[in-house]
Amino acid sequence: MKYDLLIFDLDGTLVDSADDIAESIQQLYRETEREVPQKAPIIAAIGDGVRTLIERTTTPPYEGLLEKFLPIYERRCLRQSKLYPGVQRTLEELPGRKTILSNKPEGLCQKMVTDLGIGSHFEGIFGGDSFPIRKPNPKVIQNILQQHPAEKPILIGDSKVDVQTALEA
Repeated sequence: MKYDLLIFDLDGTLVDSADDIAESIQQLYRETEREVPQKAPIIAAIGDGVRTLIERTTTPPYEGLLEKFLPIYERRCLRQSKLYPGVQRTLEELPGRKTILSNKPEGLCQKMVTDLGIGSHFEGIFGGDSFPIRKPNPKVIQNILQQHPAEKPILIGDSKVDVQTALEA
């Protein structure tokens, strides 16, 4: 079966960003005078969005933490993040149109793909703030298809959220 639109997740699929995310969470907790967990449990908690990551790695109250996290992460998001081996070559050789769908804010997605040298491979980059809904809501796929029509799209990701989004779409 030939797919005519490849919709890639970003973090954990194309980019290994776990260390930068974990260190940003640690910095957030230092700045808000909370207990700072080791990196390994933070990395293990990644996968369902920042709000859930915060809830999994600290105790209430959570108010304001997400808003404080984003500027910290934006400053650090490319310190250690790197493409997984073979991603650049795969994107070059894979036929067909490509987009990105991430729950990370669109501006950060744009920054990462540009700075990591893969931006030219994608005709669209969509983040968690591109639409009023986010993964796993299947309507995100419908929204992408309105802008980038396709008969046989496929979502390529690394998490249960990606699988759920694809199956329900």
